[in-house]
Amino acid sequence: MAETDLSELLRTLRVKQHDGVWRFDTIPPEAASWADLVNLRDIRAIAMLFHEAEGLTGIAKADENTPQDNRWAWLELSVFSDLQAIGFLARVAAALTEVGIPCNAVAAHHHDHIFVPIERVGDAIVAIETLRGLG
Repeated sequence: MAETDLSELLRTLRVKQHDGVWRFDTIPPEAASWADLVNLRDIRAIAMLFHEAEGLTGIAKADENTPQDNRWAWLELSVFSDLQAIGFLARVAAALTEVGIPCNAVAAHHHDHIFVPIERVGDAIVAIETLRGLG
């Protein structure tokens, strides 16, 4: 069952780091269709796609040509947070702000996902897991 209580979400919060290094890409709307990208998902190592007015944003595995400022660690917040939960991502973002770590968040049905610079992943995990004691 999805959890809405902020105290319970924080008390049971665990962080799971996904393997690999990830990058954010944008694909102009005229360059590829959703069907093309879904069919190429395994080849391109695309984990997530978002349709925006400016085109498709994809989150995919980084490669040797990915610039350092676009290399991210993917952290899954392993607690089943309800889509109606209030303040959970705000608390996570605030904890990362306190230690000077930028984050990009994706809320999915079962879990929230945070992307942080790969070189700060250890600090980010510590900062997020510190929230458990505040639940």
